[in-house]
Amino acid sequence: MGFLDNSGDIILDAVLTDTGRMRLAQGDGSFKIVKFALGDDEIDYTLYDKTNANGSAYYDLNILQSPVLEAFTNNAASMKSKLLSIRNEELLYLPVIELNNIISPTVDSSDSALKALTDIPNGGYIITADYTTSLTTGWTVDSPLTNGNNVNGIIRGNQPFGDDTTPIVFDQGLDTDDLTASRMAAGDVLMETQYLIEVDSRLLNIATPQGENTLARPAYIDDDNVAGYYFTLNRYPGYFAPPNGNMDVRPFSVGPQDVESPAAQARTVIGNGATTGVFGTRFGFHLRSTRELASSTTQLGIKLSKEALLLKS
Repeated sequence: MGFLDNSGDIILDAVLTDTGRMRLAQGDGSFKIVKFALGDDEIDYTLYDKTNANGSAYYDLNILQSPVLEAFTNNAASMKSKLLSIRNEELLYLPVIELNNIISPTVDSSDSALKALTDIPNGGYIITADYTTSLTTGWTVDSPLTNGNNVNGIIRGNQPFGDDTTPIVFDQGLDTDDLTASRMAAGDVLMETQYLIEVDSRLLNIATPQGENTLARPAYIDDDNVAGYYFTLNRYPGYFAPPNGNMDVRPFSVGPQDVESPAAQARTVIGNGATTGVFGTRFGFHLRSTRELASSTTQLGIKLSKEALLLKS
């Protein structure tokens, strides 16, 4: 990766991704560019200076002369924040997607089962990888996962025990206290009905959030072993909460607390969880360790106790 000098003429530097080059190499005449994306990850918009004494032509000069990243082919690392166009010029709020740590609590290192450990991060999930670490009766007194104790943030990643774990859930909507609690109408352009999940295919699989946790089939696996899964509301309703889908997770619910103050009983992270926020879709899934990960004896990550290795590779 490098930077291009943008202090003079505008430079257009474009390359095909690894996947694009692979399809071009097929040489059967079928390769055609039908989509492209633009991003501005490297631009610092705080450089805009409307107090510049030289006049308005100089307000954005530092931005326009910022060095830009040289194009590179690794699609897993390029353009984390893609630009989009919205026709509604009066739009005041943009939707967000946030992890719902109320329905599926994340790791809390102050938990009585984890407080003795100093290397446990807050705010994420720990995934048990094999049969032994996913079997609760295999957890010992030396393990932070005590027998029969479901610790927040622990996902039993081995397939036979997947249905015992709460799915990972995301809420989408307008996360603001300026709007009274409500739901987006069907067909609202701000409602997210398509999700893309990318995971390392050597470590993890995506599975349905309920029932027997059937493994989903990735749409692609690229040359970096990154598997991409596409989920759309119409085709995969089991990954979406009602009323949009049929996932067995409590849906958004907006009802009148009293005549003057409608309230949301949704256990949501959108708005204040009670009287504010506009709710779009609730999306969830399970994570499963791969067969290769479950059978490997090479450690990847941290060993949490003398006897319990929670994430192996």
